[in-house]
Amino acid sequence: MKGYKLGDFEIFWLNGGEFELDGGTMFGVVPKALWAEKYPGAENISIDPDANYIKLLNYPLLIKTPDSLVLIETGLGNKLSDKQKKTYRVIKDWDLPQQLNKIGLKRQDINYVILTHCDFDHAGGIVMYNSDGEEELTFPNAKHIIQKLEWEDAMHPNIRSANTYWERNFSKLKDTDNLQLVEGDFKICQGIEVQHTGGHTRGHQIVRIQSEKGIAYHLADLLPTHVHFNPLWIMAYDNFPMDAIALKEEYEARGISENAWFTFYHDPSMYACKFDKQGQVVKKIAPGVPKKPEGEKIAKKATKKEKIPILELNVGKDNQAILSCPSCLLVREVSLDKFAGHRHFLRVNCSCGTTYGVNLNYRQHYRKEVSIGGYFTIEGKDLGMVDLNKVETLPTNCRINNISLGGLGFTALSRVPFEVGDKLKIIFTLDKMPPETIEKEIIVRSINNKDISCQFVEESGFTDRTLGFYLMK
Repeated sequence: MKGYKLGDFEIFWLNGGEFELDGGTMFGVVPKALWAEKYPGAENISIDPDANYIKLLNYPLLIKTPDSLVLIETGLGNKLSDKQKKTYRVIKDWDLPQQLNKIGLKRQDINYVILTHCDFDHAGGIVMYNSDGEEELTFPNAKHIIQKLEWEDAMHPNIRSANTYWERNFSKLKDTDNLQLVEGDFKICQGIEVQHTGGHTRGHQIVRIQSEKGIAYHLADLLPTHVHFNPLWIMAYDNFPMDAIALKEEYEARGISENAWFTFYHDPSMYACKFDKQGQVVKKIAPGVPKKPEGEKIAKKATKKEKIPILELNVGKDNQAILSCPSCLLVREVSLDKFAGHRHFLRVNCSCGTTYGVNLNYRQHYRKEVSIGGYFTIEGKDLGMVDLNKVETLPTNCRINNISLGGLGFTALSRVPFEVGDKLKIIFTLDKMPPETIEKEIIVRSINNKDISCQFVEESGFTDRTLGFYLMK
């Protein structure tokens, strides 16, 4: 379960079941050679090498506002037959009530359920089997917000939509006060509104979320994953493809201009992200637990008896950073203007009771990942410095892992005979054509076992122009 703090709101992604669908249907006319390069790696592709299936999440979003609990989508539900599970290749079962229990809530606590549309993978959890095997409304105290057009189509499916609008998903909702049909744009509660779009289905709607200065757009199946950012990359499931293309162009541009998050329901590698105008992901909220450093470190400001996890975090030029609690995974975006500097330690007290530390690294330059053999020597110590004029091949006592305009990082191949603050000389050959051998003075800034981070000494070695061209490749 992943959480994120947006102003006064908290957003949680809950497990609504996971399945696999044919990659071709998810990307329509886009050739597999193109989408396969961008879609999450082999761990998210079916283990059958001849299959074309890709993994997809069905993760409803729970929004906790100061006054309401709002759920967007309901997941696959627990009513699928064994045949249906096999057909749709379900690989993780729906467990929404249990997910709510983990954050101290019951399904009866939900105030609003927003259905962006009524396809089975979004509406399957409206009705559930209870412990007695009987069907009942999963969220009995919630208003279910659906566009009137969408509801009409779900109640009278055509030959195409009958395969995705399943009557049993609505059996306990229709003819009740829990159903609230809306037409066009509609405000659910303070900070949350739906906007009718069409495109994917005739009655498809998206959700706009705003709390304080934080804004998020949930475009539902107009933007099922971050890989679908290209307006032309639409699904074969889209009923009105030309409308979907125009709508993506409109809402993506709008969200980017508002510095908004785009949240996802189906994306296996990203719960939410921010894009730049070229569609590149510049910030993201992703699955997974942040890795702790080897051997839990002790915060400098903590007492000797108190041990807390320490996270490493690079801060961007805008002095904004995303913090993620290692215990409850609550994610929040914070401004770090007052901590601006080369490095700072931040102690964070999460609402779940966990205290953790964050080392803020204000890296000023793009860092390129490399793997280059190198040779270092220590100022004032004779390690057998190499005369470049007398050797054809450089010896190697380290491997350079990354290079930026401001410094580099390397792994020593033997015991580290220096300390933070020592000045070194390092020699390596850039992996470019033609090769170029570089000699550079560096200062050691941090040591983690044999992993060393160094800063270039100004006015030494090759020029920034040389390095700049190399880093552009």
